Amino acid sequence: MKNKGIRQYRFEANPRERDFAVAWEHENSKVCSTHLLEHLLSEDPYRCSAVSDRDREVAATIIQWLGSPVGQGFVLDVMSGNHWGIKEDKGEQRKAS
Repeated sequence: MKNKGIRQYRFEANPRERDFAVAWEHENSKVCSTHLLEHLLSEDPYRCSAVSDRDREVAATIIQWLGSPVGQGFVLDVMSGNHWGIKEDKGEQRKAS
């Protein structure tokens, strides 16, 4: 795995973390001219930036964490609009879009 997080030992106890890690690896290993992480870190949306091994490790660790029980709670809170008790005015959000 080229895009490897630093806590893969948790996969057995947290299979969803493995699912997130495998999906991230798949997205960044597609045979095409741009890999997702290179595109995300590029300042120019039409060109890819070189990424370091550390960039890959940090990104993979965060993606893996999103599959953990705590990460899933974070995702669900954000998706429900109730993260940390902060509620957005949905009308204002629609106007800005």
